[in-house]
Amino acid sequence: MTLKSLKYLFIILLTTVIYQKTNAQIPSWTPPKGKFLNDSVKVGLPVKYALSYRHKATADIFFPDSSYNFAPFELVKREYFNTTTDKNGSLDSVVYTLISFEVTPVQELSLPVYVRTKRDCTRVFSPMDYVVLNSVINPKANIDTLSLKKDTRLVLIKQQTNFSLIFLIIIGVLALSGVIFWFFGKPIKRQIRLFNFRRRYDDFQKLFQRLSRGTDDSKKRLENIEKAVVLWKKYIERLENKPFTTFTTKEILDNLKDIRLSDALREIDATVYGGVYSNKTIASLQVLQELADGLYRERRTEMGIG
Repeated sequence: MTLKSLKYLFIILLTTVIYQKTNAQIPSWTPPKGKFLNDSVKVGLPVKYALSYRHKATADIFFPDSSYNFAPFELVKREYFNTTTDKNGSLDSVVYTLISFEVTPVQELSLPVYVRTKRDCTRVFSPMDYVVLNSVINPKANIDTLSLKKDTRLVLIKQQTNFSLIFLIIIGVLALSGVIFWFFGKPIKRQIRLFNFRRRYDDFQKLFQRLSRGTDDSKKRLENIEKAVVLWKKYIERLENKPFTTFTTKEILDNLKDIRLSDALREIDATVYGGVYSNKTIASLQVLQELADGLYRERRTEMGIG
């Protein structure tokens, strides 16, 4: 054997060893099983596809999720099943619910299973499976001569409360109210105080005038006069923030500076305690009302300026 022949033999042996070593490092994966659970499919109606894979118990595998392209189908939902392990290894399976809007007579699908290795993730595809399109229209029919099938029945839909929209509206109203109060809080508070102040004054005026008119009744005259004086004291007490209901006549005169008030109170006391009633009594009640009206206007002006 020549030297050249020995070189060729050495190269062939070296190539054979490298090839066998390389093949020993590449694992051979068993393909998963993928199959449609129906033989045919209709446009827009769901069809189920089962994908299962038996593997070593120590292997980590992954099935396609919603990010995978299932063309010509679209994924509706998927249902996983618990792993079962026996002496032959572990079995994982999932059932996909798919839907198709294609009009191709035969629609095929092959899905992969991802097997994680030390270096990377290997993708192993299942054999191709197919379903036949079940068309409700004869492909040989003349479409222009077909008559549409009408369905005018009303379908009752249960009304649902849009809680998300209601929550957003409430949040928006609260936020808007907060902004309004932030910018206009003081004017609004002042107007509310003025409104309540005016309402209490109107209530006092109506009741006081009704009691004053009740003096025409001789049976309830003294009672109405006494109630009118008590009502006046309570109202003045609220305006001046002083205990007028417990004040004597002298103390009232010391706190309210009005030259007419002395005669008015003296006349009213004579009527209540002495039973002496005259036209001056009505005039005295009028003085009390005018005094209350003047104090009300003073306090309202102070509140408005404040």
